[in-house]
Amino acid sequence: MQFRQVQATLHSWLGIVVLWSVFLIFFTGSIAYFRTEINLWSKPEIFSYLKAPPTSFESAQVAYDYLNTHAPEAKRWRVNLANSRMPFNVLEWQDQTNKPHKLQDPYTGLILTEGRESLGGDFFFKLHYSLYPLPDVVGRTLVVITGVLFLIALITGIFTHKKIIKDFFVFRSFKGQRTLLDLHHITGVVTLPFYLIMAFTGIMIFFYLLMPWGINQQYGENGIKKFYSEIQYSDAPKPVPDSSIKLKQFAVFSHQLPQQGSNGAALEKFEVRNPNTAQALITFDYGYKKLITFNNPQFIFSANTGKNLNPERNLHPIAQISSATYGIHLGYYANQWMRWMLASLGFVGCIMLVAGALLWQKKRIKQQHTLSYKLVSYLNYFTFLGLPFATAMYFLANRILLANLEHRIQYELFIFFISWIGILIIPMLVKMQKAIILTFIFTAFILLMTVFSPIFLFPQASIFNTLLHQQWSVAGVDLVFMFIALGYIFACYYFRKIKMSEVAK
Repeated sequence: MQFRQVQATLHSWLGIVVLWSVFLIFFTGSIAYFRTEINLWSKPEIFSYLKAPPTSFESAQVAYDYLNTHAPEAKRWRVNLANSRMPFNVLEWQDQTNKPHKLQDPYTGLILTEGRESLGGDFFFKLHYSLYPLPDVVGRTLVVITGVLFLIALITGIFTHKKIIKDFFVFRSFKGQRTLLDLHHITGVVTLPFYLIMAFTGIMIFFYLLMPWGINQQYGENGIKKFYSEIQYSDAPKPVPDSSIKLKQFAVFSHQLPQQGSNGAALEKFEVRNPNTAQALITFDYGYKKLITFNNPQFIFSANTGKNLNPERNLHPIAQISSATYGIHLGYYANQWMRWMLASLGFVGCIMLVAGALLWQKKRIKQQHTLSYKLVSYLNYFTFLGLPFATAMYFLANRILLANLEHRIQYELFIFFISWIGILIIPMLVKMQKAIILTFIFTAFILLMTVFSPIFLFPQASIFNTLLHQQWSVAGVDLVFMFIALGYIFACYYFRKIKMSEVAK
């Protein structure tokens, strides 16, 4: 076999092996770019409190005072300060029994009654990197193995298509296999740099699962935390010994902090470890504006003396590469428009995967009565149509399940997974072509129900109310659902047109 033939074989078979899991990873990862907005959308009971947030220092003062009063003996406080995406303080603390997670009005300090429990957009983030609800180690290991195989499939795809740039400018519609090939080429060229970078950085983030021996040799078993502490700081900050164990007033720290970080970003979050003890440390983090690495402006103080410890960042090239790897993959540096671009690339890449799978299937149309062909056909349907349908059902569940339902999060997850599995019933009852059309229609209907059901169930969360009050962060989610629903209606029409043209031939 010639070199290109070997590459084509590897590309075809490795691609089809990991294709469905890669689609899951990139589909959920693309949604996760907007998990903050989805988290907010999933809590309609707090929409009446939505307003522009105060300055980050004012928000921090309110959160600090609340935690010092209500959780003085916690092991740790973590606070994400109110911003334009999430206009509430997000408070987390760890006590002896649990880890409370609360939303706080940054003006009054009032802890908001969220009403309904929901993972919101965090579910897709967890599903993306750990195949939640699988155990973390198992899920992450499967994801990183998939990433390695997918990276090989991408590289072999480059060698396989020798006219890849020329083919980018060719698209032949309604030509069956040719149309799929052209679509695969075009979307592949558009998303190739994005997919190469995301696959590589994703593998690098979880390198310790693939090759743990170096860390184990240097730091001992389970030395990953020590490794990352060394990667972040040349000399980890330590509290200053002092007889006082009471935290200083917030003003002691705020007077030593700049209004903006060196990169022009505002204060974004703070953390207190071991509050009201001799070991208390408080860390203030500014945003990642203009920064791809995690070397955002950071200030650490001894919390019971107020002394600035001036931690020295580890600026070794290896540490910088490690930090940039995380930064590039997670996209914390991205503004709103950049996140839209990254998410769009993720979804366009999903189209590439769909076209590649259907092309593989089309080339083997003569084997359509074999078990392997039917298995691939059902897996394509289950993944490419079933996952978006289950996602739509997950969002609808957020709106229609009772707000005070016990174990509500589990019910949302149950609806997601049972909908995903249950979608397989349709092609068992009708022909696959009809099942595809029905799934397009069902998904569009579910999305539209998600948008308009609050009119009757919870008018405060209706799209008309959020648009009227210019609550764009939550109204935008509903508008996207409507746009996708229209896309599914168009896809239904287009698919029928293709099938009619094939019959006419």
